[in-house]
Amino acid sequence: MTYTVRAVLLFAAVAMVAGVAGCARSVDGSPETGAVAGPATTSATSSAVTTAPKTTTTTTTTAPRSTATTTTPAPADPQAFAGTAAGSYYFTTPSTKFHCAILTGGDLPTAGCHGPMPASAPKVPGAGASGTAVTPNAIEVTGGRPGQFASAGDPRFYPLDGSAAPALSYGRALQVNDLTCLVDEAAGVTCRSEAGHGFTLSDSAFRVW
Repeated sequence: MTYTVRAVLLFAAVAMVAGVAGCARSVDGSPETGAVAGPATTSATSSAVTTAPKTTTTTTTTAPRSTATTTTPAPADPQAFAGTAAGSYYFTTPSTKFHCAILTGGDLPTAGCHGPMPASAPKVPGAGASGTAVTPNAIEVTGGRPGQFASAGDPRFYPLDGSAAPALSYGRALQVNDLTCLVDEAAGVTCRSEAGHGFTLSDSAFRVW
């Protein structure tokens, strides 16, 4: 082979190698490292938060209705208890333990009772000896004065003629002017004035006001 032919072939080979190398660089896109460059990838995370609506529970409590009733005592006829003296009205409790009266004929209208006084009743000045404290034999309320125990020299709350007084039934109220008496089977006999004073008495307990 002549020198000229060899030169041509060598030139052709060099040209071929150069073309292959150029093609390789165009696919690579990175002539220094040879890494294949791809499109930039952006990772985006979308977080959707759903809040449930708050639930408000309202509890309503209804108080039970009160069924308690107050019973008003039925009025008793004063004339059924009238004594022989003007303005005097006598009665006993249904148990006959207490003998009571409403006396309106004097200057100081009074309601009171005789009977077995409770052991807790306070001592009072004696009727004939005011300096001596004795067990009371009566309880009374007079006008605007508070109820009080007393030692009566005579049984003023018994009928003057010695007759038996009628019983004042449970649940009945005997009212004469501003004084009222009634009898409760559990609490005993109560007498009170419109001035706001009175007493409640049984053979085991009492209250005065």
